[in-house]
Amino acid sequence: MSLHFLPGLGATSALYSGYSFPFPIQTLDYSGPPRPGCGFDEYAAFLIQRQGIQPGDSLVGVSLGGMLACEIAKQVPIRKLTLISSCTQRQHLHPLLTRLAFLGPRVPWARLQRLARPVPGLSPARKLAVEMFREADADFVRWACSCAADWSGLAEHEDLVSIHGDRDPVFPIQRQRVHHTVSGGDHLMVISRRTEILPLLLARHGGEE
Repeated sequence: MSLHFLPGLGATSALYSGYSFPFPIQTLDYSGPPRPGCGFDEYAAFLIQRQGIQPGDSLVGVSLGGMLACEIAKQVPIRKLTLISSCTQRQHLHPLLTRLAFLGPRVPWARLQRLARPVPGLSPARKLAVEMFREADADFVRWACSCAADWSGLAEHEDLVSIHGDRDPVFPIQRQRVHHTVSGGDHLMVISRRTEILPLLLARHGGEE
């Protein structure tokens, strides 16, 4: 059994660089979709094959990574599904972001990545977010934005846990079914609140490897 960690949109495997686990984990970096026009279901199948995800494995997904983890769980019997700052239905997104998702393919992401620079005074969490955005695959970001608005979601999973901040503007907590609330946590809390999130992950996944 393996434990796979999926980053969010515009993020890379560096998202988990500040976490230390006493067992091996599998991380990944996204690449552009296998073909133009594919949906989350096809991309999930692509990840299953590329990462060697097997029945009985467990997934941890942040933001968009949680949505893709849900999609993988629809195709492979996943043991434990842990979502951080994420959701199981597109209706859980902020309504404005759902409408803006349709603009994703028209945004010049590659140009924005070249222009993105950490500025003095930026918090460590936001500095890392900018650095990851500069390294992210622009084709993937463009594609994922268009897919998010049409995502069919996950109806249920027998062992799903959601860790969520009560100040998340992307996935408002009022729209979620949350198991662990991080007080004051925003959408970047996986970076800024590691000391609170790591014990939750260790308690949940510590005996799997």
